[in-house]
Amino acid sequence: MANTYIHGHDSSVLASHRWRGVDNSANYLISVLHDGDRLLDVGCGPGTITRDFVRFVPGGYVVALDRTPTIIEEAVGGDTHVFGVEGDVYNLPFQDRSFDIVHAHQVLQHLGDPQRAIREMARVAKRFVAFADADYDRMLWWPSSPSLERWMQLYQAIAAHNHVNPNIGRELSSLALYCGLSNHQVHTTTWTYATTELVHWWADSWAGRVLHSTYASEALRLGLSSQEELTTLAQGWQEWATKPGAIFVITSIAILASL
Repeated sequence: MANTYIHGHDSSVLASHRWRGVDNSANYLISVLHDGDRLLDVGCGPGTITRDFVRFVPGGYVVALDRTPTIIEEAVGGDTHVFGVEGDVYNLPFQDRSFDIVHAHQVLQHLGDPQRAIREMARVAKRFVAFADADYDRMLWWPSSPSLERWMQLYQAIAAHNHVNPNIGRELSSLALYCGLSNHQVHTTTWTYATTELVHWWADSWAGRVLHSTYASEALRLGLSSQEELTTLAQGWQEWATKPGAIFVITSIAILASL
């Protein structure tokens, strides 16, 4: 996973990632998880999904793989059924068919060669390969906001400069076919931020990211924005959250491929 990770691991990023679990991010997998399964979670991040998988595979175990040691440590979180491994999705340090299920959530959008990653995940999987990604260009929010529009423009520009695809969700089924995974199902998962509490939480998260995450440092490094503009965007996020009826919806496409 050598590409620049646009989100980075700032506390504002990790706070939003810790909100994720199997029920809201990988529920399409629940029906195929069994007692004793060995599951690999690629690009595990802080591990809330990773550790949540444990309750669905009693007698089995989950391996949390990421390229950042401190993140792996958090992902394991002292759970005796979770094992942390530092590694690269392009060269997974496992033998063929080592895991019953290999899972990656919001990973492929950050890679320059997602097909290579999918093939490598399939190599170490025995029964299923599962991967899900959002489609940034199809995120929706209300009310309209010049700050959020500019935030999205910057995100797309940063991604383009780093040769990654934030709109990859729509392409996942085609990518699965290109990688020889013809026997696959297509699912969707949706995150809806519509309550006052969730809207403010989401806006605060991105206000922090706009100022402190890799999004900010890349925007400045590439000459795409200024510190003054980023400050304005952060304020815009928080102002948007105060609007009556504010809502933000993210849809992800998920692939469950049988081997």
